[in-house]
Amino acid sequence: MCHFVMVHGSGYGAWCWYKVADLLLKAGHNVSSLDMAGGGIDPRDADTISSLQEYNQPLTDFFTALPSDEKVVLVGHSAGGFNLSFTMERFPDRIAAAVFVTAFMPLSGTTFSDVITEVASIVGDFGDSTYYYGNGKENPATSFRFGTQFTRHFLSQNSPSWDLMLWDSLERKFPLWQEPLLYTVKNYGSVKRIYVVAKEDKLLVEAYQRKMIAENPPQMVYEIEGSDHTIVFSKPLHLAEVLIQIAKICV
Repeated sequence: MCHFVMVHGSGYGAWCWYKVADLLLKAGHNVSSLDMAGGGIDPRDADTISSLQEYNQPLTDFFTALPSDEKVVLVGHSAGGFNLSFTMERFPDRIAAAVFVTAFMPLSGTTFSDVITEVASIVGDFGDSTYYYGNGKENPATSFRFGTQFTRHFLSQNSPSWDLMLWDSLERKFPLWQEPLLYTVKNYGSVKRIYVVAKEDKLLVEAYQRKMIAENPPQMVYEIEGSDHTIVFSKPLHLAEVLIQIAKICV
């Protein structure tokens, strides 16, 4: 039996893992799905969250309260890769493996703005998505929200329509912190990393995923055919099967 800790991506909350979590529970594993600051039902306003440390606080609190003899498999989707990297540096002895699910796997020193700019250079622009300026338009944007049409054509083109309706109802603005992610070979580098490639992702396109893998090689790479960026909606069974395989390696 394995304990999976699930971290959502931009605009989502713990709720987005409902299909995958159900499959893992039925396979006999434990699952903890968390809302990051400003995500899901967390009451914080994205425009007031100015650092990755603050955004990651729910995950930090979880690890602080985790029994000292327990290790978990930490799973992150999309921007959740920043949460994984941040947490791996601080709690390396508590993580059996970190699984990056079509997620950012940034090098140390990378800012969130760096990767957003890089992705924008590939997809062109974010269509009907919106930037918000909580500190005034003369300052950098403080949050972001994916547009309905952009979601349907670039994030979730292969996902069921009922999941898109759920997304429309529950999407939150996402904080845009500015400081760089920093980690060390001693801590971050000691944690087993696994990358799950979504083959039909139109946001973090496969070439970009492969670039991150080449620049920062994980120990294992899995591929899921037919998955869009919201792999939790489009290929939940396939993702659960991959995670169950990983559990056999990590327990």
